Amino acid sequence: MQSEIKICQNCKNDFTIDPEDFLFYEKIKVPPPTFCPHCRFVRRLIWKNERSLYKRKCDMCQESIISMYNEKVAFYVYCSSCYKSDKWEAGEYAQNYDFSKAFFTQWKELFNKVSRQSLWQFGDCIDSEYANFVYFSKNVYLSSSIIDGSEDVYFSNNVDGSKQVIDSFNVLKSELIYQNISGNKNYNCQYSYWSTGCIDCNFILDCNNCQDCFGCVNLQNKRYCIWNIQYTKEQYEEKMKELNTGKHSFVEEFSKIFWEFTLEFPRKHARIINSIDSTGDELRNNKNTSSSFNVYDSENLKYTYRCVHAKDSMDICHSYAEHAYEHAFAGAENSQNIKFVITGEVALSMVEYLDACKSSSNLFGCIGLKNKQYCILNKQYTKEEYEEMIPKIKQHMDEMPYIDSKGRVYKYGEFFPYELCPFGYNEAVINDHFPLTKEETIERGYPYKEKIDNKYTITLKAKDIPDDIKDVDDSILNEVIECEASGKAFKITPFELQFYKRMNIPIPRLHPDERYKKRLALRNPMTLYTRTCMNEGCTNTFETTYAPNRPEIVYCKECYQREVY
Repeated sequence: MQSEIKICQNCKNDFTIDPEDFLFYEKIKVPPPTFCPHCRFVRRLIWKNERSLYKRKCDMCQESIISMYNEKVAFYVYCSSCYKSDKWEAGEYAQNYDFSKAFFTQWKELFNKVSRQSLWQFGDCIDSEYANFVYFSKNVYLSSSIIDGSEDVYFSNNVDGSKQVIDSFNVLKSELIYQNISGNKNYNCQYSYWSTGCIDCNFILDCNNCQDCFGCVNLQNKRYCIWNIQYTKEQYEEKMKELNTGKHSFVEEFSKIFWEFTLEFPRKHARIINSIDSTGDELRNNKNTSSSFNVYDSENLKYTYRCVHAKDSMDICHSYAEHAYEHAFAGAENSQNIKFVITGEVALSMVEYLDACKSSSNLFGCIGLKNKQYCILNKQYTKEEYEEMIPKIKQHMDEMPYIDSKGRVYKYGEFFPYELCPFGYNEAVINDHFPLTKEETIERGYPYKEKIDNKYTITLKAKDIPDDIKDVDDSILNEVIECEASGKAFKITPFELQFYKRMNIPIPRLHPDERYKKRLALRNPMTLYTRTCMNEGCTNTFETTYAPNRPEIVYCKECYQREVY
């Protein structure tokens, strides 16, 4: 079997299907895709709204709630208590399959009937009213994808098993963290990036097992270093007295100098740790994981994002599952043999075209079911009836495909159409990674939602906040602050103020949304380029997220290790 070059239905660019891809599709009994990997990624994550939250009422108890769905959606939205209660049942909305209509048309009719949970929260999520996609965590505020017993997490994303984290992204098993990107097992670190096992460090990049380091790059097993220069303990402590990280003016100026300083050092082509035969970025403890990002402890994956303990799967995001294909989010823990799933809840098996079902098997086109078997469009069938119907439905999907407003054809084997999504592209997490203007969004046939900003009376401009955190008192908790970049209003919470004072961090001048944008701007886009090592004399080639026109010095793994270790 040879590779084949296809033309993507959506972007019209060429993409390649490799021989091992064909083997995977044959194994799980789906046809090859007609959308390229990037457009498939967009199609999945357009369904995940993490951060665009609304105030509305629960449609059952009428209590005021925070929801990822605005009041204009067609279906009922319930608070967590009502959604998990026995006062309603998704099976009540069962539909007969109609062979005179396209499958996705019928699925959309069901989608507009079945009630939804206002926020995705699983397990005991305590004091986390303003947090979405939270799993067994406590005191989470305006954060998303926070899992595994995390606690006291504010304005952060993708945090696993960590405590007291503010304004960070991709944090694993860490504590007392501020402005951290992709940190693992760090303690009391600020402005730390892609570093592991570090303690009491500020402004570090690609450092491992370091302690008491400031403004350092590529250090391993070091202590008492500033600008990569070794000092004695006494010298270090004396010099640190000159560096007041509690002053906003100091942090702003030092940040500029620090990032200029980092350009003097080589970067490893990809941050891949303890992974065999793997390509992508931010991979840890993987085997045969290619074109993937932010994945750890997984095996035999391709085109995946933020997966843990996943296996033998392609085109999945936010997943723990095995033998999965086209899964969007929510984990699907303890699941196997699942295809075309939006919200993948726990314990699913032999299911296709689902949303928000759990502890079920042999479902097709269902929404919100739990502890069910042999259902189609939420209607119960016998095992024999189900097995007779499924081949007929798949044939019907091929013979009467759904065609969207842009002429894109959706037969069996394609994920849910973009235009069926209740969120705008600009609301969804995909816009954070691959931002589009309103005009670009509409031109590509993606949904777009106009946002209405809440209006508040500004009581304090950012420029009038005291420069030094030591000069800030509790009265700031009563202020409505104007963001110096966007003009949006924001407030400081009691937990934040306590954290900033304890850690000697200046009060932020930017709205949380603007701080989030600045963090993501420090990450490379999830796009791979084939490049040659920039170390003189080396001809090794590799796949990297560093585009050819970027200023960083990019080395292959071998040259980087010789330089750094």
